[in-house]
Amino acid sequence: MKNTVKAGLYAAAGTTLLAMNSVHAATDPSGAFGNARVDVSGEDRNLETAVQGYVDTFMTFLALLAVLFLLYGGFNILTAAGDEEKVKKGKTIIIQAALGLLVIFLASSIITWVLGLLTNGGS
Repeated sequence: MKNTVKAGLYAAAGTTLLAMNSVHAATDPSGAFGNARVDVSGEDRNLETAVQGYVDTFMTFLALLAVLFLLYGGFNILTAAGDEEKVKKGKTIIIQAALGLLVIFLASSIITWVLGLLTNGGS
C-alpha cells in the first residue's frame, strides 16, 4: 500500500513539473521574464499573467495532493477493521486535508487580489 501511494505521489509531482514547464515555455520563451509576450492564442502575456499562471499551476498541484490525502484518510477509515487508532488517524487526515483545501482556495483568491492591486495601482 505504501509503495502505491508513493508511486501515485511521484506521478502527480512529475505531471505537475511537466505542466509548470509548459506554462513557463508559454510565458517566457526567451528568458526575459516580465516583458510582454504573445502566446499561441495571440494573447498578450505580461508579468501579471505569468505569475498568475505559475500560481494557478502550483495551486492545482496542491489541490490534487489534498484530494489524494482525503482519499488516503477515507481508505484508513474503511480498512480500520475496528481499530480506533486507525479511525482516529483517518479522521485527522481528512480534517487536515479539508483545511488544506480551504487554505489553497483562499490563497489563490488573495494572490489574485494582491496582483490586481499591484498592477492596477490600487484602483
